Amino acid sequence: MGIAYSKRIRGEKAANLEKAIRCDHLALKVFTREADPAEWARAQINLGVAYSERIRGEKAANLEEAIRCYYLALEVLTREADPVYWAIAQINQGVTYQNRIRGEKAANLEEAIRCYYLALEVLTRENDPYNWEVIQHNLIQAHTDLLQEHRQSQSSRLGD
Repeated sequence: MGIAYSKRIRGEKAANLEKAIRCDHLALKVFTREADPAEWARAQINLGVAYSERIRGEKAANLEEAIRCYYLALEVLTREADPVYWAIAQINQGVTYQNRIRGEKAANLEEAIRCYYLALEVLTRENDPYNWEVIQHNLIQAHTDLLQEHRQSQSSRLGD
């Protein structure tokens, strides 16, 4: 239900995301890390997506919560045992780092780039052309933003 509410087009987007978050939290009470680690990790990914898109609350705090959810999922998911969900968690974490408000911008972009390259180890042009293309687009944007960040940093140091 959490996924359905996250993608729901009827109703108010903010309210749908709040319902998605509630549903994902309820799912985590059923799918515990101990009893069903794979489903628990997938529920963490879904919760991370809902927090990253969340409209209510402080944007920076929502993004931090999304990052936390992805980290938790990646503590359980492995590339070998569940490569697709592992890669999806990497992509989502990369997007969240790319949009992150807290922390140093360059470090966030470097972490996003690292996540994208990890995902590309699993999601190739041949086996998943759509996600491969999305990752390529995100990598171009992240590298461009990182270059701009380095230029601004160098410019401000030269001006000191």
